[in-house]
Amino acid sequence: MVKKTERNPLILDNTQIHSHDWELNSVDASLKQEFLNELDCSEVLADLLVRRSFRSVEKAAEFLDPKLSHLHDPDLLPGLQEAVERIVQSIRENEKVVIFGDYDVDGLSSTALLYEFLSFVGKPPETYIPERLSEGYGLNVEAVKKLSRQEVDLIITVDNGSTAFEAAQAARDLQIDLVIIDHHLLDQELPVAKAVVNPWRADSRYPFKDLAGVGVTFKVVWALCQHFSRDKKVSPEFRKFMLDTLAYVALGTVADVVPLVGENRVLVRFGLMALEATTRPGLSELVRVAMARGGGLDSVAIAFRIAPLLNAAGRMGRSDQALKLLICQDPQEANALRRSLEKENEQRKEIERKIHEEARQEVLHSFDLKEERAIVLARQGWHPGVIGIVASRIVDEFYRPTLLICLEGEEGKGSARSISQVSIREALEESSHCLQGFGGHAMAAGVKIDAQRVEELRRSLNQAVSVEPKDMIPEIEVDGEYPLSLWNHEVLRDIQRLAPFGEGNREPRFGLKGAAVAGSPRYLGKTEEHLTFFVSDQRVSLRAVAFGQARLLEPVSQNKTNLKFIYQPYINTFRGANSIEMRIQKILL
Repeated sequence: MVKKTERNPLILDNTQIHSHDWELNSVDASLKQEFLNELDCSEVLADLLVRRSFRSVEKAAEFLDPKLSHLHDPDLLPGLQEAVERIVQSIRENEKVVIFGDYDVDGLSSTALLYEFLSFVGKPPETYIPERLSEGYGLNVEAVKKLSRQEVDLIITVDNGSTAFEAAQAARDLQIDLVIIDHHLLDQELPVAKAVVNPWRADSRYPFKDLAGVGVTFKVVWALCQHFSRDKKVSPEFRKFMLDTLAYVALGTVADVVPLVGENRVLVRFGLMALEATTRPGLSELVRVAMARGGGLDSVAIAFRIAPLLNAAGRMGRSDQALKLLICQDPQEANALRRSLEKENEQRKEIERKIHEEARQEVLHSFDLKEERAIVLARQGWHPGVIGIVASRIVDEFYRPTLLICLEGEEGKGSARSISQVSIREALEESSHCLQGFGGHAMAAGVKIDAQRVEELRRSLNQAVSVEPKDMIPEIEVDGEYPLSLWNHEVLRDIQRLAPFGEGNREPRFGLKGAAVAGSPRYLGKTEEHLTFFVSDQRVSLRAVAFGQARLLEPVSQNKTNLKFIYQPYINTFRGANSIEMRIQKILL
């Protein structure tokens, strides 16, 4: 590493101030006109549909108006009938059943959904959420032994289990039956189990592979409802149960960042309706959290308000509290649990802020990003539950593959995040001689390492990453350029027909050239993490907020004219009044 005493100019490039421009694809005028004629939409929405590769009115109409009838038959999932038969047997024979979930929102939602079904049919199971910091992810041998001592007859894993070969064998040896319900990639070989339900199985012909764990669990519950209804068409009472519990499916699907297209789009669209209408005390408390600031209940509210609250419990080592809230039936208890989780989340935020600032300062003063292809930082005392979030924030600011390692004595546990041009898993594979173990995928991974080998790993990763630092520039994607005067409530509501937004269906963002900052930019928020100012295109001025970009106060204040912005227009509701504002994504000089 090269010691730097001044701010690296390349870093300024990666604090979302860029010198290059965006490019817009041309729009097929005849197709756009067809959408305008047939879909009763605004010109902006017609442009967006063309640019998002819709090539027929039929496909566009189906996307804009998802229906439950678009969902695939659960029977198409491999292993489903075997799972249903074994779960029905456990109900009929009054066996002791444990749902083994996961500490993230997808795992918690999956656990809550199956728990609710079994309770609905009069056989409430026990639940087991592994402790993140001591047990880690997924079914493990020690947990199986513990459940054996409790005389458990059946373990049902949700959102995990597909690669739990040792734990599955331990369950068989201890005469515990195992049903695996999962959505993660798996090997050709399956763990020994009564059933493995997973759309990614080699023998799977399921049409939509990208279900979240809770989506697969919902399909199993659907098939169980069919069984108890004695018909493919479920009875009214089971139909109501399924529609109500789509609230859990929306939570887990959005939080797990699976593509919000195909079946996921249908599940989330109807799941949001179920969540907003819920009478379940725990879910009602989460809705209150989502709408506390006057915003609506949408996928963004789940991703940025509800999911962090539920995930905070797992990060701080108390996932059981989050599950208790999800399935809580007592309003007073639900309120107390929600308040407890909010305290946990505030503690998580404070720890995260401290680690982020420490990591950021080290990058600013100890790295030459003209040379470094990967950022590797390690420190004693960092909290293992939040370093993944901090690594993501470092990537967002400096646009380098980043690995943060919390050291405990001679051992280190790390979380890595990457950029679109670099597979962090492949880079770690090339550096595996430095590691005690690792796992993950192209954009995120976890590692175990001897503390003495951190510097060796840093050198190795910088060799393993083939992309030159000069080529590590964030892609700029823009959906169109329009004058600020175009935005009105009708157009913005029309764009919302593309919602729910998320992975694979991001919220549209637009470019604005030749704009100016009116007045003086100022900090926003209790911790002054955000920036606010007014943007003018000579005809209209709109208030703008740049979330998490307080570091840009000085450069924006010094360069207030002839700016380019990438932004999202939105309707802000505050104290009953609606106003159109801009959410700034990037500022280009």
